[in-house]
Amino acid sequence: MIKFFRQIRQRLLIENRPNGKAGRYLFYAIGEIALVVIGILIALGINDWNENKKNETIIKNNTVLLIESLVADSIYIVNRKLAIQKDLAVVNSIKKRATMPKVEVDTLIKIARDEYTARIYGVVFSNQTTFNTMVVSGEINLFDKELIQEIYNIYRWQDMTKLAWDNSFQRYAEALRDYRRRYTFNGPATIVPKGPLYDKIWNAIDEVDFIVKFNTMAGTKILVYNQTRSQMDIVQNRINELLPKLRKILAND
Repeated sequence: MIKFFRQIRQRLLIENRPNGKAGRYLFYAIGEIALVVIGILIALGINDWNENKKNETIIKNNTVLLIESLVADSIYIVNRKLAIQKDLAVVNSIKKRATMPKVEVDTLIKIARDEYTARIYGVVFSNQTTFNTMVVSGEINLFDKELIQEIYNIYRWQDMTKLAWDNSFQRYAEALRDYRRRYTFNGPATIVPKGPLYDKIWNAIDEVDFIVKFNTMAGTKILVYNQTRSQMDIVQNRINELLPKLRKILAND
């Protein structure tokens, strides 16, 4: 381009201005410059168009993958809440029976020996690959700002729910360990199943100590489940709010 303008200057110095050749050449040069500029603008426009189409394709592909991940999370939450609800109903039934006016310690012992299940359902969100990939690659920034915030909020709540579960589970695990140091369960996890030795354990218990430790263990399980369900509800609601917006992106294709 610099060389082109230098040629124009030299030509103007050589040309005889009175005969009008310089003016015609200047007009021609301006036309050439205009064509070059227009060509550059067209090239930039085509490049921008290609870049926009490329970004649209990336957004569409990530939207499909994100919808699949969130639907999988939603199904997981529903199934996990059903399992929790079922186990929580058992524990609440135990609580109801244990708080009856004329309840005897033998009733609680029977429940602990034959009915209570130490197992507890955890929370693991295992469909974060698409989100993590978008964040690392920066492709998440191609979405609208409000949508980006909603996406981040969902996965932030997933992490918060998992962290809260881990902390709550530690409290339950401590109560369970404290209980099992002195008492046992009937099931595959024990080497002393129902029989003389199993009965000997329960015939020699400290009733007050047993009541306190069983109450702490089962009560902690109830608290963990209630907290977990509440936080999973928040994640579920946010997913339900975001999915229609993501599907709208695909509908606009």
